[in-house]
Amino acid sequence: MASGELAALLEQEIALVEKILECQASVYSTVKEKNWVNLERDIDCLNELSSQFSAMEAKRDSLIAKHGEDSRELLAKLRSRLLKSKVQNFALNTYIETMQNFVRGVLENAVPQRRNVLYSREGKILKPEPQSVVLNKIL
Repeated sequence: MASGELAALLEQEIALVEKILECQASVYSTVKEKNWVNLERDIDCLNELSSQFSAMEAKRDSLIAKHGEDSRELLAKLRSRLLKSKVQNFALNTYIETMQNFVRGVLENAVPQRRNVLYSREGKILKPEPQSVVLNKIL
């Protein structure tokens, strides 16, 4: 019976990870479209789904500890979905880093430098962070 319960739980986890992947794809597209309202909605969706996944993981761990059973095929399927999720996160982080560096470069050229020099705790000169600037055009 425990094996059937574990298999059912793994199937639920796989379905939940599929929903998480859809949410991640939506986050990526809303960031690219600069649709901040939908981004907040998608992030809330991700938070909800990830808390559900954490609860399922805890239940799965307790089932495996209690009965010592394992379902290799379903675990491999789950891990492949989680790897896909990791790749999507990496792609989003890379996109955000690229855009941040682009905006930082534009602002360094467009906004005058601060007159004061800032130093780190180690005594090195810090590059000034870009100041807040609001543009009324999409770059």
